[in-house]
Amino acid sequence: MPAISARKEGCPGPAKHGGVPFSPAIALILTVSALAAAWVYFDYRSRTDGPMWERIAWWLGTLLALPIFLPIYLVAARPPGRLVRCPSCRRPTLAHRAACRHCGSGIAFEPAPRLWGLPEVVGISVVFMLALPLIARALGMDLEFSLTEVVTLAVVQNGLFIGLTLYVVRTRYGLPATALGLRLERWPAWTAGGLIAGALSVPVSTRSEDLAITIIAYFTGRARAEALAEEEHLSDVLTSILQGPLTTDQIVLIVLVISVLVPIGEEVFFRGLVYGALRRWGVPLAAALSAFFFSAVHQQIVHFLPIFILGVILALLYERTGSLLPSMLVHAVNNLVAILGTLYDWNI
Repeated sequence: MPAISARKEGCPGPAKHGGVPFSPAIALILTVSALAAAWVYFDYRSRTDGPMWERIAWWLGTLLALPIFLPIYLVAARPPGRLVRCPSCRRPTLAHRAACRHCGSGIAFEPAPRLWGLPEVVGISVVFMLALPLIARALGMDLEFSLTEVVTLAVVQNGLFIGLTLYVVRTRYGLPATALGLRLERWPAWTAGGLIAGALSVPVSTRSEDLAITIIAYFTGRARAEALAEEEHLSDVLTSILQGPLTTDQIVLIVLVISVLVPIGEEVFFRGLVYGALRRWGVPLAAALSAFFFSAVHQQIVHFLPIFILGVILALLYERTGSLLPSMLVHAVNNLVAILGTLYDWNI
């Protein structure tokens, strides 16, 4: 589950210029915001006939509050479709219109898009990678998380995964939920296959973690690589909670959220939406890229490889069956084993 780090990173105090705190991170944020705002301004102008004040509003909103305005623009406000250059005025315009929206000249228009693309993926990604962490920090939840806070964040995050993904597919593109792999017509066979694949994936994940440690040890030494793996385990906010005193009801709640809700939400987004958007580039590349993204958002080094391999398995399983149910079950089995392994100190 992508989560906000529970560790407080030590860093030198920011330099001050004229009494205003400044750091390279702030400079990077300002630069990214400025570039994103400029892109939104010109993209909106190319796609719509809206007045200038609307373009300026989107530009200013993205510049000052990128985590809020950019996803709203990409997921809800941005007219979908491919931009082409008008043969007459040479300005970018939507390819599925019969005439250039700038000069009115006819163009060789294309059919309107019937499948979501990377902009919607980026928009939803900004929500859980930027907006939610900022909100959590504003609420004082960036250092130590209680069980209630972890559950709340997991419910909100995966609720947004499901809700925003369904909005894009059902409302924005008018497609059925089956386009995301939400289908159950062969659920007995898919359930059995998912549980078997889940059981087989557990030792694969363990061996791939050993392989990752071996690779890292080549550069840092075995002791440092193993210490890094242990540090990643302990820095997981859920690990500290599982190692504390818990009631039976609390354990059941954790299992339901992490082994039921999280696999559903993450599979709908990472396999249904992300892999679905990348599939147009071919199955091997789509599986690799979606798995890379799945690994990257977990923000780990040693466990990048095991998560990547799991992501590839989940994508190929979805491709093979056409349903997200098997991949949800494989994901659930892996999460459940991780929870029980921490609770009972299993050495898998």
